Amino acid sequence: MIVKEKEAVLTHADLCARLINFESDVDCLLSTAQCLVADTHKACPALPEQFTNWGTLDELLESARLFCKSGQLPDQLHLDRQESLRILTHYAPIGLLTGCVLQNVANPANGHTLLAAQAHTAHARLVGAGMHSHNLAVQFRLMLEQLGIFLPALGSSRFEALTAIPLNCWCLPAYWLSLSLFPEQYPGEILGAASCEALYGTPLMVLEAQQQVAPNLSALEEKKRRLQDALPHLRDATQTLLKQDADGRLRKCFATGFITSASLLHEWEKLCLEDWHLGRQQPQRAMVELVRNKARFARGYHNKLKLAGRAFDDLIVHDAQCFVQELGQSRWISPGQPEKSLLVTRLLAFGGPMFRIFTEQEETVIRDWICQLPHSSDAATLATDAVDTDPGNVPLVIVEPTASAPITCVRELYHQLLNLEQYPQIRNSATAFCNSWLARSAQGIHKDDNALPFSVYSHQALRAWFEARAAAQVQSYAEHGGDNEKSREDVIDEALQLCPMILIDGAWLRRWSNAGLVETPFGALLYKILSDEIGNGDCALNHPNIYRSLMEDMGIHLPNFRSREFVHFSRFNQAAFEVPVFWLSVSLFPQKYMPETLGLNLAMELSGVGGAYRSARDELRRHGFSTLFVDLHNTIDNVSSGHSAMALEAIELWIDPYLRSNDQQQLSKAWLRIWTGYRALSVPTRSWREWLHPVRYPY
Repeated sequence: MIVKEKEAVLTHADLCARLINFESDVDCLLSTAQCLVADTHKACPALPEQFTNWGTLDELLESARLFCKSGQLPDQLHLDRQESLRILTHYAPIGLLTGCVLQNVANPANGHTLLAAQAHTAHARLVGAGMHSHNLAVQFRLMLEQLGIFLPALGSSRFEALTAIPLNCWCLPAYWLSLSLFPEQYPGEILGAASCEALYGTPLMVLEAQQQVAPNLSALEEKKRRLQDALPHLRDATQTLLKQDADGRLRKCFATGFITSASLLHEWEKLCLEDWHLGRQQPQRAMVELVRNKARFARGYHNKLKLAGRAFDDLIVHDAQCFVQELGQSRWISPGQPEKSLLVTRLLAFGGPMFRIFTEQEETVIRDWICQLPHSSDAATLATDAVDTDPGNVPLVIVEPTASAPITCVRELYHQLLNLEQYPQIRNSATAFCNSWLARSAQGIHKDDNALPFSVYSHQALRAWFEARAAAQVQSYAEHGGDNEKSREDVIDEALQLCPMILIDGAWLRRWSNAGLVETPFGALLYKILSDEIGNGDCALNHPNIYRSLMEDMGIHLPNFRSREFVHFSRFNQAAFEVPVFWLSVSLFPQKYMPETLGLNLAMELSGVGGAYRSARDELRRHGFSTLFVDLHNTIDNVSSGHSAMALEAIELWIDPYLRSNDQQQLSKAWLRIWTGYRALSVPTRSWREWLHPVRYPY
């Protein structure tokens, strides 16, 4: 049952934070995001004629470019430094989420298709293609920090609570993040929104702000270039999509996503311009805003003071506007003369009770406010109302959980996890499966054949183990590589049983293309690995497609791997689906199971290098089959600079803060979790005792 409760509401900033983290209350968030997308589309202006009657796609894109250009507000506002910093801060939610609308278009279910490959290529251009310093969000954040603007991490509660960023600045990111959750339902709208981002580019007032305060920084110029690079790939993806458009519906969907995004960008610019005008006319507005932001920290320091006959603390906390008005008429202020005002010369000065309470930027606000105060006490009071930038709250859709037992059949789990939009409730079963799998993987971690290799973690110890393991795999092949002469039938059957796994190659990294993860240093490495697995935008290089060719070469014709016919294909063993289901399950919880994912990733990338892949190559060649798949993995996963090396580096980057903290207990816990993930590549044993006392993973 789904209901929309008026009392249960989120701001657009709240919704963005939850969508970035997206691991709890998922049913509610999916329904809320669905409603937001639908409501936003309803509020969108009617489609202009050029978006309803167009011939070729190129004609449409040219019309779209002109539409974006005509809607942008003029530059040359002659901004000062404070105005520029304010505009750049207001742009942060958009700048730090560049490309997010495309983040789920390529996934384990469709990464082998042309449309997904083309869209992934566009997304990779925007997020750095696995190079952390090339990610546009990283570059934008670095520019802000060079200007003295330090913002919390995306998705943190501190970010969403920032009063320096008005709520309207989150409307477009909330729409994009919501849209990104439904790549199968809204492919046209997603490509339209992404095309709008590429064609619209950075608003002119943002470019002027950057030129005013940081003319030598190239982040926004680089963004412009990269958006232009992405545009041809978006065009190709749109062309591919429209080939399926028999009734014109997808054309309308593309136009809707484009116009909705452009309208929200226009609205952002309009409100920023109004904010700028009001700031120019009323420095008092900035002073009121400053007092509101500082009020909760001032409470309790002025118990004995009164202002206009009211308790100082009460006034500053509950009526900032009245406080500012009365302060301007007090003995602490000399209207129009900050250099003669006791607030500045005594209270804020070195040795004063408010020394360093305010930043330099905030002291500038105070001085500007004093400067504009009228000298005559009976002069008309300046209005202090700010621009109404509250776009309203988003009703949180409450989904009452259904009382159903978790699905345990791995074939059914595989099917539903590959069709996630059709079966969103499968996440509950995935949680249970993942927890049980990891709990069993953790058992015996100190004593069995794959035990923890060392108890006290250090980078040196990990690298020594890594190199020894890689050398042992090479040596094993040298000693025994040619000993196993399997029959043609055995080779084919072994290759067949691997299909459910290899056709979703990279699936354990499904969400590492998402905002909040891809812009981290270790996340960039995992994105690079994922991108390689799905072919870096080239269907011919897509690993599952290469394996499909091998199956055809072996005379095996499989149903579509997303169909029920596939999971019930008579030649598949039940065990063939167990590890793939774990991959698909753990991929839904990259934050919760981050160390386990890092360990699993290392195990997956290192497992065959130098040994198993070479043995498989001999077997395939002996029977006249293509060896491209195993040859590719033996090279791309290499321990020097390939996926194995990247997996090792990702672990080091993630665990570094634990090393620097000198908290041995937390470091040991992190290392145990990584190794549990490493062990989880193998199917964990199940004890008969579990029927009486099911094991639980404590994390």
